[in-house]
Order: sequence, then structure tokens, then C-alpha cells
Amino acid sequence: MWTPDAVLWLRDSVLNCSDCSIKVTKVDETRGIAHVYLFTPKNFPDPHRSINRQITNADLWKHQKDVFLSAVSSGASCPHSRSGGTPVPGSTGENFRKSLADAIKKSLVEHSSSSSTEELPPPVHLSKPGEHMDVYVPVACHPGYFVIQPWQEIHKLEVLMEEMILYYSVSEERHVAVEKDQVYAAKVENKWHRVLLKGILTNGLVSVYELDYGKHELVNIRKVQPLADVFRKLPFQAVTAQLAGVKCNQWSEEASMVFRNHVEKKPLVALVQTVIENANPWDRKVVVYLVDTSLPDTDIWIHDFMSEYLVELSKVN
Repeated sequence: MWTPDAVLWLRDSVLNCSDCSIKVTKVDETRGIAHVYLFTPKNFPDPHRSINRQITNADLWKHQKDVFLSAVSSGASCPHSRSGGTPVPGSTGENFRKSLADAIKKSLVEHSSSSSTEELPPPVHLSKPGEHMDVYVPVACHPGYFVIQPWQEIHKLEVLMEEMILYYSVSEERHVAVEKDQVYAAKVENKWHRVLLKGILTNGLVSVYELDYGKHELVNIRKVQPLADVFRKLPFQAVTAQLAGVKCNQWSEEASMVFRNHVEKKPLVALVQTVIENANPWDRKVVVYLVDTSLPDTDIWIHDFMSEYLVELSKVN
């Protein structure tokens, strides 16, 4: 079975490679599957330098929890860091999982969830202006509005989400007198999220903002529960961002789509220009340059790409 390290290595090596080659060794027509050697541009056609041989020889097979190649929780490979370190999920993540699990057990035993406090977690750590940080972009509308998550914390967030599913599956459902601009837990598409309640509609629905992923959702009010104290320790992960280095007051749908295709659901490196602080962690904002470091020989600065696109678009128009 594939280990997570092997899956991440494979994705990091080929997913964003601009020009791969294959050598077909067998075609299973009944199953519609081709067995191939896969090569990055500089290594074709030497089979000893194929991706197949490299991944076999790499130290990636110390057996961990089995994963399938279609798994999405670790779907993004780590950006080639400018901030001096690559996260090690197995260490901090597992320690976080153990401490969170212990806290949840204690909470269930003591019934402490019956009176959740309004305490908020500390703001998520952001690099200072002029510094780099590794980020993931879960949502992008246009260069003037997108959301980043610190890459270093993603594994902790995945653990928290798993534990929230377990916790709320065994805790008693309660009727909640919800209030606008308060923090709750809400079930969105079969997953529990930490949310900010934005509005109460007349048809039994409420508008919520996912504090870790930056998405706006409508959910049934019965799917909203108090956010237990144990889930108020990890900082909310979603940070609103704006792209530095581009000047445009109105982004067309076409330009917005081009931007989304280049950054959404991708790991990138962010160079922080400005941090705009706010008492509410969900109202903090950063202005950043984004860099795609996935290609082996070049870095793509997204603001340069978008500026060039705007120039070309103006010529066409």
C-alpha cells in the first residue's frame, strides 16, 4: 500500500510538471489501464532515471497508515519553502492529536460542553512584512479577495476536523438560540466546522462563515451547535488576503477565473507586504505576493502573471 510520504513525493514530482513523457510497457484493454514508465523532461528515456525507479529507491516506504491515491486530505504537496522549514506532520500533528483526544475525553466525562465559554483562540501566526510563509489557498474569488491558510498548521486542522466529527456524533443535540456574529459549530456537507454566524434567515436557514476555510455557507439552524471549549484552542486558520503588486479596481469574471485557476487549492509561498490587524481574528487581513514554486527551474510570481494578462487583455479589447 502507498504511504503518505510516497503519495506526496509523487505529487510533488509530477503534478505540476509542464512536460512529462511516458513509455508504455503494457496495456490492459479490458480495464482501460496502461502500465507506464513516467519521466520528467530531463530524464527520458533512461528507465533507471524514471519516476518509477526514483520512487522505489527513495526512503518513502516506512509503513504508516495506508492511503489511497484518491484521498483528498493530503491532496496538496508542500510548497518549496522560502521560510526555512518544511512541516513534519508525524511529529507535531500526532502530539496535537493526542492532546486534543485527551481533552475531548475529559470534556465528555465532565459534561463541560453544557456551558461553552465565549473565549476565542489566539490569532493565527502570520509572518512579518518582508518575510515569507508557506500557505495553502482554499478559496479564491479574484486578486482582491482570496483566503490563505498557514501550511504549517494544516495537519493540526485536519486532526481537529476529525475530532469534531467524532465529538458531535456522540454528544447530545441541543436547541441553540443563535446570535449573529457569534462562534458556533455547524455541520456543513457531513463535516463539522467552526463557523461565525453571519445572518438568520426566515426559512430555517442561517448564513455562516467557515473560520478555517473561508467559505460562506447556508445551513439548517438545527445543524448549529455550541462550539465546545476544547475546539477553541487552535487558532482559526482562514485569513483574508489581497494580492500585492497589481492595480485593478474591477476584476472581470474572465480575469478572476484565470487567477483562481492558478492559485485556488494550491500550496504556494507568500511574501508578506502588509498585515492589517483587527480585534476579531476573522477580520484580520494580509496583503501578499504569491509565488508558485512547483516548477523545478523557475518561480512564477502571480502578480507578474496577472499584470501581463491584463496588458494582453487590454490589447485585445
